[in-house]
Amino acid sequence: MIEFYETSYDMASKLNADLEPILFGHEDCRPSHAYGPTIRGYHLFHFITRGCGIVEIGGCTFSLGAGDAFLIPAETAAYYEASRETPWSYYWMGITGLRASQYVRQILDLSPERYILRGLDVQKIAGPIERVSCLSGTNAANYFMARLAMDEVFFCLASELPGMCSARYTPSLAARARAYLEARYTEKLPISEVADHFGVHPNHLSRSFQNEYQCSPKQFLMELKLEKSRQMLTETDTPITLIASLLGFDDQHAFSRSFKKHYGISPSTCRNRTGS
Repeated sequence: MIEFYETSYDMASKLNADLEPILFGHEDCRPSHAYGPTIRGYHLFHFITRGCGIVEIGGCTFSLGAGDAFLIPAETAAYYEASRETPWSYYWMGITGLRASQYVRQILDLSPERYILRGLDVQKIAGPIERVSCLSGTNAANYFMARLAMDEVFFCLASELPGMCSARYTPSLAARARAYLEARYTEKLPISEVADHFGVHPNHLSRSFQNEYQCSPKQFLMELKLEKSRQMLTETDTPITLIASLLGFDDQHAFSRSFKKHYGISPSTCRNRTGS
């Protein structure tokens, strides 16, 4: 087995990103080689280049061979086993992120056999995965190589699955509101203004947001501001007064109160601990 994990950023950052690579690998399996049952926190594609085997995903069992692929969504139990007579060889790619979840939903909805894609040009897809599988270490070059390989794989899938491009995915109200907050977190942004932007009542927006993200829009916005302020305190020499102003707090005192309530220390203590 040859495998490369992309570890430039922590998993929490990748989950909240747009589209991020996690791992790439390939293996020529031994007869009856099995894996699972297991659950992962990211989406995982397998592309079969030779041989055959079976896979169980979400309570369904499929027989697959060369030219087929199976997709295991995040948090979905799966088990797969190579044939005893003609064990398979396959390449895999793990991804995460908000847009990754969108693509996975589209593919699952488009496939006649949920979780399964058949008749793919897997040799073409295997090329970029194989290049990245041989990498080692964490550096900028490897990160961008991994991103490039991920984009190439999706290009191949989009070319062979026209519906993947034509299918429309409408993000939820909460997801759209979150993107809006992330784009405008530096402003003094009343939730009523966010609700007006999407043409809904503030209470409806808050309920939708709470159901999807387990916090209110106001809480999310405050935590986002405070996380950005913590980064500025530890990574820059920007004066605390200016940080408070840049992030839309009424004044430095209001910022300091919120920061201490959230992190248990004052902004100045946070900065002194990092030596900035």
